[in-house]
Amino acid sequence: MSLDELKTQNIRTVTEKALVCFIKNGITNTKVSEIAKTAGLTERSVYRYFPTKSDIVISAAFCYWERAKEYIAWELDTHDYEHLSGIEQISIILKSYANILFIDPEGIRFSLDAEVALFNAGKNDRVINRPPDKFEEYTGPLSQAIVRGLSDGTVNPEANIKQLYYNAYDSILGLMQRLTVGVPSVRELDARERLYAMCEMFTRAFAAKNVEI
Repeated sequence: MSLDELKTQNIRTVTEKALVCFIKNGITNTKVSEIAKTAGLTERSVYRYFPTKSDIVISAAFCYWERAKEYIAWELDTHDYEHLSGIEQISIILKSYANILFIDPEGIRFSLDAEVALFNAGKNDRVINRPPDKFEEYTGPLSQAIVRGLSDGTVNPEANIKQLYYNAYDSILGLMQRLTVGVPSVRELDARERLYAMCEMFTRAFAAKNVEI
């Protein structure tokens, strides 16, 4: 194995082990020395790859959202997805995103902790939430479903599509994160019903005027 290959492997190992530690113990309570031990490296080696703990958090957050995207892709594969209209695809995509809370609540809580930790470190511009991918790149499933909906007439071309795109993802994520905190309103209402109601609200906002949801 070359030095470059070893470096790549070690960075990946540190990132994956850090994510496990952060989810299990919380970012604040996790020391770099613990991550190093779990990864089978020295603390000095970890700092060779990541100058600060915040850089480890950034890498772990990217790793988490890649995992979340893989789950969404898997769930979409369980539907007869390609034969659906654009608005039908939008409905499934948003609910698949919301389902992450029930599959990996600890991961969603980590995403909230990561945002706070990076903000406190003055690196809030490095916060990574993927999805959403950049709307204009049309690489993510939701933006592609929107394009299909505009083509087949099920998405309203007069709607502020870009704003709805980001509002949908950010609002659903915000509610998922809040549902992991345990405030009183979380215990009073059914979490799945709340999330699905939000998904349906955004689906209706995307829909063309002649489309029933």
